[in-house]
Amino acid sequence: MLPREKFSQRGIDSLSDSELIAILVGSGCKQTNFKEISTRILRCIRGEIRNKRNISTKKLIKIKGVGDVTSMRILAGIELGRRVYFLEGNTKTLKNSKEAYEYLSNMQNLKQENIVGVFLNARFEVLKKKTISIGSLNRATLLPRDIIIPALEVNASSVILAHNHPSGNCEPSREDVVVTKNIKKSLDLVGLELIEHLVIAKDGWCSVGI
Repeated sequence: MLPREKFSQRGIDSLSDSELIAILVGSGCKQTNFKEISTRILRCIRGEIRNKRNISTKKLIKIKGVGDVTSMRILAGIELGRRVYFLEGNTKTLKNSKEAYEYLSNMQNLKQENIVGVFLNARFEVLKKKTISIGSLNRATLLPRDIIIPALEVNASSVILAHNHPSGNCEPSREDVVVTKNIKKSLDLVGLELIEHLVIAKDGWCSVGI
């Protein structure tokens, strides 16, 4: 599925970092497709940030397939994100289950069951929110790696999981409890803490229990 199609069908939270960049890139050149270009751009950006250097058009246009217009588009997207961040004052902090529910309450309106992960740092600030899976929660649709990989990408310390019940009843099922216990054990092994798993529905929210 192409990033734009995925955006339309599943929402922006379902896109990976490289897929977000792919939407900005639009299309590649004759020898290189947009996915390859996006991966190289992301690698370049992460490298510059890691080495505490400013990201510049001069650096980006060295990537095959990236011209002046594409490099300016990428930098404009980064700058817009930076300005929005400072307009909000700081990142969102989730200190308890109620705050987590308020942050994710729009999930009650989803027609399909979605599984969402919220990745937090040691100060319980939100680093990233990501739609992990779409479909009923079970051991096949929610694998530990689907949570661990994005958590490690943003250097998260803890994770909040949530999924919605389109039926309107927020009562956790037996499968919800079993899956949660299995996920917690897997996260513990890699030093990640699962601090909450919420079930969100029209009638409110419930904690699966950790």
